[in-house]
Amino acid sequence: MKKSIILALTVLCSSLLVVPPSEAAAAQSQKETKVVVNNSQLDTSDILNKNNQVFFSLTSLKSLGNLTFAWNNATKQVTVKGNDTNLQLTMSKKVAKKNGTLVSLSSAPFIHNGKTMIPLRFVAEALEGSVTWNQKTQTAFVSKPSSRLLNDVKSDSLSTVRNALINLPRVSQLTEDFKPSVESDSLQYYFPVNTNDKFIEVNNNVIRYYQITKNTSYLKWQAYIGEKAAEQDNLYFINRTFTKENGSLPNFKDTSFASFRWMPHITSTGYGLINNQNWNDVVLKETEVPQSALKENYIIVSIPEEK
Repeated sequence: MKKSIILALTVLCSSLLVVPPSEAAAAQSQKETKVVVNNSQLDTSDILNKNNQVFFSLTSLKSLGNLTFAWNNATKQVTVKGNDTNLQLTMSKKVAKKNGTLVSLSSAPFIHNGKTMIPLRFVAEALEGSVTWNQKTQTAFVSKPSSRLLNDVKSDSLSTVRNALINLPRVSQLTEDFKPSVESDSLQYYFPVNTNDKFIEVNNNVIRYYQITKNTSYLKWQAYIGEKAAEQDNLYFINRTFTKENGSLPNFKDTSFASFRWMPHITSTGYGLINNQNWNDVVLKETEVPQSALKENYIIVSIPEEK
């Protein structure tokens, strides 16, 4: 279906997950510990900071991949199985098994409020994920891209790679976490023409810039978009003020972009090429996104004119 409309996500840092005692008390007095697993923030009831180490509930591992869980009440053991990994942890024991081999734990798993609490660092690393600790926001990011995403980031198709990029695990080392006033399903994406290692995302009144490193999308800059009209010298396609910024943004003043607007109410994506001369006049074309692609959140489409 064709129509026209007017143009209007790996640093493996296991040591960082143990919060320095001198800093932990001050940090915890101001902020609660947060855990984000493959872009899904866990509920606070699933997180516990004990003895300056982060634990989370067993069931929170689901977003790390195709995992199964088993609890043996007689032995007080938890078994976690992945594609190539079999973990066995025993409550109150600082020794676990990985694929039948004994490994040491810095802290033993335990039961808390009826939930099995697992040492986040060990489980993430044992399942071949990566962990990044943001001291400023007291957030642990656990990342493990799916095999589908890892394959697609190497694709010869630019649109396939870009779809993988926006779905990769996201990590931030910025000092703040900007939240949209209302989470919007209608998103805008901007990729420098013919590139697949960076992108800009607009979600309601928040704009973010990501760079891709080792199959992870790192947040490098973010800003709140105000309501007052203004001309932006760098991100020329944003015609309103930035009321607050955080991080560092490259110079995009003379960059041409592949522009995409996802419109979930009609399951279609608008697309086109823009530059600092024509951006306000470009008419985006529109194409419907197949249901099979929607299931994977693959909403970026090919632009025939992009060579």
